[in-house]
Amino acid sequence: MLKERITSARPIKISEQPQDEIRFGATVTLKNMNLKLKQILTITGVDEANVSKGKISFTTPIAQALMGAKVGETVNFKLGAEERPLFILSIDYLQAV
Repeated sequence: MLKERITSARPIKISEQPQDEIRFGATVTLKNMNLKLKQILTITGVDEANVSKGKISFTTPIAQALMGAKVGETVNFKLGAEERPLFILSIDYLQAV
């Protein structure tokens, strides 16, 4: 399994990510408009994910919904029958390093 991970690994330079949109490595501050709750999430690799620390894998449904979004946009994240509008407050790549 480790050999598979190493073979399929692809280095990503955070500095080369589009700084104005959500991509791998971004720390995103968002507001759940239904709950009026602010959250901070960092999009990481599968092995680095730790939900209790706000680190989510790029493969999760919420990360997939956020990919490509920009500050000031609202992303409609569907969770089962529920739809959660998530307003993007900030995107930061410095915290992810």
